[in-house]
Amino acid sequence: MQLWNVLFMHISLTLALLACASAPQRGTVAEPPAALAQDSVTWPMQLSIWPGVDTLDAFNAEAIACLRRFCAKKLDREAGNDYWDTASLARFGNIDQELFYAEFDSVGDPKYPPTLLRIGPTEVADERLLTVRWARLNSQGVASDVRYVFDFLARRTSDGVRLASPIEHRSRGWKTRQVGLTRYVISPQHVFSPDQADEQRADIERLSRFFGVEPFPITYYSCADPTDLFRLKGYQVHPLMHVFPTGGRADDVDNVFCGNDKDIYTHEIVHLYCSKAFGNTTPGFLEEGLATLLGGSSEHDYSWHRANLARWLAAHDTIDLSDFAKTTVPFYINEHTSVPYAVGALLCERILASAGKDALFALLAGGEDPWPALEPHGITRKNLTEELRKQLQAAPPERMP
Repeated sequence: MQLWNVLFMHISLTLALLACASAPQRGTVAEPPAALAQDSVTWPMQLSIWPGVDTLDAFNAEAIACLRRFCAKKLDREAGNDYWDTASLARFGNIDQELFYAEFDSVGDPKYPPTLLRIGPTEVADERLLTVRWARLNSQGVASDVRYVFDFLARRTSDGVRLASPIEHRSRGWKTRQVGLTRYVISPQHVFSPDQADEQRADIERLSRFFGVEPFPITYYSCADPTDLFRLKGYQVHPLMHVFPTGGRADDVDNVFCGNDKDIYTHEIVHLYCSKAFGNTTPGFLEEGLATLLGGSSEHDYSWHRANLARWLAAHDTIDLSDFAKTTVPFYINEHTSVPYAVGALLCERILASAGKDALFALLAGGEDPWPALEPHGITRKNLTEELRKQLQAAPPERMP
């Protein structure tokens, strides 16, 4: 989850800043001027159309109108969804958060207006690809800083043309393998490992026992690296596309996206089980901690991260670990150990050792604020560091519970 937690940090800041601003206007988007100067940017931002786009074609015209609705309404919580295919939402989950906030810079100002660059065909008659760029423009209207380029799939539905995730289009022709209840969708850049898939199946069986949740179908997208993964999801340009060597995520409809060139990603599958067991309001650092405890992180198992945290704390005797009891401000030891993940994992270890699994599950199911539920276990913000230093003196767990 490293890639997406760095992204989440930026989005969270943007959300906080936007919350302090006035609500976005509603209504249709006016025709854009020939050149949109940076100083004149307002919200909602105007969608520009590249000169080479055929706007007279009937399908294209309907797709452009749908894209305009998305750009105008996407941040209006009261507006209905008349732009995104509901079948795509059911299959691939919620719309990427990046697409909601692509226009905004790191301080929450809308500086990256969208431009439709191209509409191209797919192998399906009633589908097109809409390539949209979000870029900062200079005073002549020329892109000087390209932030995102994304390919929306536009398809004809019973409600008219709607936008959709391009994942199904991007993965057409990819080989698939079924291992237990997990369906692997394999990038041409990745060599499938039956041994890793068998290890993943064994981990899933252990997770089912641990959480008390019956095994369920999972779709696992095996990509060679994060660049391969971002392209699968529809990005031609993304700020994190070439930043980290590994990474991935799980969504809310039982898909796992792996950019580690591997066919095992237990950390992300833990998130699927947490969603089934506790819903979507768990304390973020504790859920990431449990995923690290049970499935490791950044290609290393929990014991490795635990030892890294112990060495770091030994060298920094004034650290207050409650400052890291959140995932919105990532901090890493030696580039690999996320301190919030390691703190969450050690706290999960402590609760499991002292009070048992039921107590840990109650904590995870208790809502986003864990501190009231931690008090009966003798843990507060004030003494968290002291208590976790004590836990580090105990022997680490030998294997996944």
